[in-house]
Amino acid sequence: MSSRSRLYQMFNHKLQKIKKYLINYLNKEFIFFSFASYISLILFIEKKDDSLHFCVDYRKLNALIKRDHYSLSLIDETFACIQESKYLTGLNIIVTFNKLRMHSDSEDLTIFIIFFDSYKYHIMLFELINESAFYQHYMNDMLFEYLHQFCQIYLDDIIIYSKILKKHKQHVWLILYRLQEINLQMNINKCKFHVQEIIFLELLIFIERLKMNSRKI
Repeated sequence: MSSRSRLYQMFNHKLQKIKKYLINYLNKEFIFFSFASYISLILFIEKKDDSLHFCVDYRKLNALIKRDHYSLSLIDETFACIQESKYLTGLNIIVTFNKLRMHSDSEDLTIFIIFFDSYKYHIMLFELINESAFYQHYMNDMLFEYLHQFCQIYLDDIIIYSKILKKHKQHVWLILYRLQEINLQMNINKCKFHVQEIIFLELLIFIERLKMNSRKI
């Protein structure tokens, strides 16, 4: 982070992508124009489909941030909760970091510069070192009433477990109603309802045992 850092070289197709990103995020009020004596640079990461992912180079900022060691879901803890369950449902949430707002005192630290101007974020960023812990905080808080009773959460994945089908359907609806209340959307293609095996925490979970997910081996 430095006002003296040199901008990374950008070609026209990247500049057009930057402008599209800025217009989208400015319209949503995720970013605002800003000025500061310290800034981060932007860069592009090439994805598997050869498309470009816009991101800010926060490596220097991340080196200064105090790590949040908030515990994520553990395999043993999850399996202990679902033992004796007969029905499983897995929900996949479309991760929405824009629901997590930056503290106003920290917003200036997110300022990034491009050729057109400099901007700062009002929302939590995937590129920041504690984003996973913050998002886990958020999901656990939102579903705290049901956590460890009949559901477990790992970031964008929720597993619901019950012994009786009728009760399981009630549990699923309680979670769905709560997600609707807080305006979280699901990726329905990745959801499984009322099954006896499911993938969670990179494991294939059966109602009676755990097994490694062969797709990840």
